[in-house]
Amino acid sequence: MKKTLAALAVLGAFAGSAAAADVTVYGVVDTGLAYTYENSELGVSDTGFTEGTNGSENQFGMQSGYNSSSRFGIKGTEDLGNGLKVGFKLENGFSSDDGTLGQSGRLFGRESSLSLMSEFGTISFGRMGGVASSAGTYDIVYSIADSFDGGDNDVLGLNISDRYDNMVTYQSPKFAGVQGTVQYSFKQDNKSDTDTGDEGTSKVNRYASFALTGDFGPLQMVGAYELTKYANTDNHDETHAFYLGGNYDFQVLKLFAMAQYTKAAKDFGTLEDPLSVIGNLAGTEKGIDSYGLHLGTIVPAFGGDFTAAVYYVDGETDTIADVLSADATYLGVSARYVYPLSKRTSIYAGAGYAEEKIDSNVGPVSATDKNKLGQAYAGITHTF
Repeated sequence: MKKTLAALAVLGAFAGSAAAADVTVYGVVDTGLAYTYENSELGVSDTGFTEGTNGSENQFGMQSGYNSSSRFGIKGTEDLGNGLKVGFKLENGFSSDDGTLGQSGRLFGRESSLSLMSEFGTISFGRMGGVASSAGTYDIVYSIADSFDGGDNDVLGLNISDRYDNMVTYQSPKFAGVQGTVQYSFKQDNKSDTDTGDEGTSKVNRYASFALTGDFGPLQMVGAYELTKYANTDNHDETHAFYLGGNYDFQVLKLFAMAQYTKAAKDFGTLEDPLSVIGNLAGTEKGIDSYGLHLGTIVPAFGGDFTAAVYYVDGETDTIADVLSADATYLGVSARYVYPLSKRTSIYAGAGYAEEKIDSNVGPVSATDKNKLGQAYAGITHTF
């Protein structure tokens, strides 16, 4: 009896403090089965220069997060009075099929932020996603302009940023449906660079972004810019990325469209990196210049949602040596159907295909790589 009363007292105290601080525990567990097929055709020139790897691979197994990334989080707010609030968000990412941590083993790798909110906007500090990261509180570009909000697993192709450490974010209030967001990271990744005292210096990678959104009833629009400045030990030029897109809700379907341009990006597509083709030969790569286009839709159907998307990207490498170059194109198509069994549990199935072609040149020698990927999957998502 005493143990029961003690337990009730502890639960009551926790409930009282949680209510005062408005604390929420939440999460997603997403597990399914997936089949993937990958094929690479080796490019060989007349003089014997080769690139890439040749062959194909089939895989079938259990996967986590094909519909929604598995996560566990705690978030809360406290009213400080006079229109000022403080809030926090601690979110852990994990693989539900084996229980391992995501985001390089971080405890709260998906987001770890502290925020101050007032009538003048919100300012947040900590680790969080960039405006074009398709991640977390400030998932802005892809949530508005991509039907899959960051692609369908290995089918995307478009440039996408990441979560960054040491970030400051300011988001304005909405004025007539228009809202601005500004971000700056003093040091992108403390895990890969453990030196202290170098934040905000040329010794580390830094990130800055700006996004402007418009919410006009059935129409949502977004324009954004991201800048990445690399450490002075890196050959790459600073990366510039521009995004423009939106969606329109026709009630019977929602239509999405996006265009992007990148200057000196570090990656391309989701298959083979064109920089690796020439960079591994000479180490002279400076980045990839590319443009990308996306069209997508979400259609309510038979009690669930059908999502489809097409992605196209065209790019070329920028190198120190003019005799080294690679041109690449990427095309991806994907579709998924999600059916809710309850408010918190859904089942899903989907399939996608992507192909990439890389034409590379080393002086007068040229070669071509062709890479293909297919995926089919099904699973269940439970939220709490």
